[in-house]
Amino acid sequence: MYDFSRCKLCATNAARPTYKLKKTTVYACAACGFHFIDHLDSMPSETPGDTRSALDQKAWDYIEGMLPANGKQLRKNLHLVKRHLSLSGSHCLDIGAGAGLFAHLLAEAGASVHGIEPQGIFREFAQRKFGIELNGETIDDRHWQEGYAGFFDVVTIWDVLEHVNFPAETLRSAYNVIKPGGWLFLDTPRRDALFYRVGEWSYRASGGANPLFLESLYSPLPFRHKQMFTLRQLLQLVESIGFSVVRVHSSLLPPHNKIVLVCRKP
Repeated sequence: MYDFSRCKLCATNAARPTYKLKKTTVYACAACGFHFIDHLDSMPSETPGDTRSALDQKAWDYIEGMLPANGKQLRKNLHLVKRHLSLSGSHCLDIGAGAGLFAHLLAEAGASVHGIEPQGIFREFAQRKFGIELNGETIDDRHWQEGYAGFFDVVTIWDVLEHVNFPAETLRSAYNVIKPGGWLFLDTPRRDALFYRVGEWSYRASGGANPLFLESLYSPLPFRHKQMFTLRQLLQLVESIGFSVVRVHSSLLPPHNKIVLVCRKP
């Protein structure tokens, strides 16, 4: 069992429970200021015959109904990638591929595409909808770390880093599979944005009775938000791993409240 007093970012034993929400507790590290909740996901079961996550018609309709809104943002993401390199013939890995839409867009742009999605229901949707075979093995698995070391021209991590159990390990594993000169593109919510600060202020002012946005930002349910970075924390992390930051786009105000990074492996 993980000791949540150990910071998931700087690894010091300086994290303390700070915001007690209805279903989880947010820990804050006194050493580096990182915020994360007291929960880790277990990976979905791949037991043969397990139909609990089967893609029924209700699930299909829900996922398909989300595609137009998601597609609007993912097409912007594709444009960002194409501003930095030609995708024709490039080897690309989309980590946290979800329903497979971005992998599909990469393939349409001429890339050779691999994707990681631990939830079987989304892998099945991607295969049936787009004809794309996504892998269930996470990026730290030997399948990627030994089989694809230094292989990919591009790795993308869209709206994923806030969901994984250990984001630093995820980024280190991503670094290992990128070839020298290759690219990393990622985005994640920004913790030092205005909406989060308002939530902290409201929590403190109300003695914890009214946490506002904090309650909706974190959840112990599977694959929900487990941590959030400030811009400074994320920049320090990617640079400590070895990436060079090529471009930063971020906003402190709605509606985006996100950090978008373009990084390169030397």
